Amino acid sequence: MSLGYYYSLLAKKQNELQRLLACKGELQGKQQEFTHYRHTVTKPDLSPFTWQGKLADEFEDIRFEQMLTSYTDIESNQFHEVFSAISRKLQQIQQEIDSIKQTIASLEAQLAAERSKK
Repeated sequence: MSLGYYYSLLAKKQNELQRLLACKGELQGKQQEFTHYRHTVTKPDLSPFTWQGKLADEFEDIRFEQMLTSYTDIESNQFHEVFSAISRKLQQIQQEIDSIKQTIASLEAQLAAERSKK
C-alpha cells in the first residue's frame, strides 16, 4: 500500500483517539453531575405531616430499596464498566497509531534508500 494510504489511516486513527478522549471527558462530567444529584432520589423526606400510611411506606421502600440501589449501581458499577471499555479502546487505538507510524517510518526509509541509489 502507498504511503498516502498510511498517512490517511494515521489521520483517521488520531481523529478517533481525539473523539474518544473528548467523549471520555464529557462522560466524566456527566458522572460527576449524576453523583451530585444522588441525594434527590430520596427527597422529599416523608413525615407524618406530609404523607403517611401503607402507600407512603411502600413508596419509601421503592425509593430506598429499588431506586437508590439502581442509582448506586449506575453510579459505581456501570460507569466503571464504561470507563474500563473506553480505556481499553484508547489503548487499542494508540497501539494502532504506533504501528502505523512505524510502517510510515519504514516506508519513508525505503523510499529514501531508493532515491539515494538513483
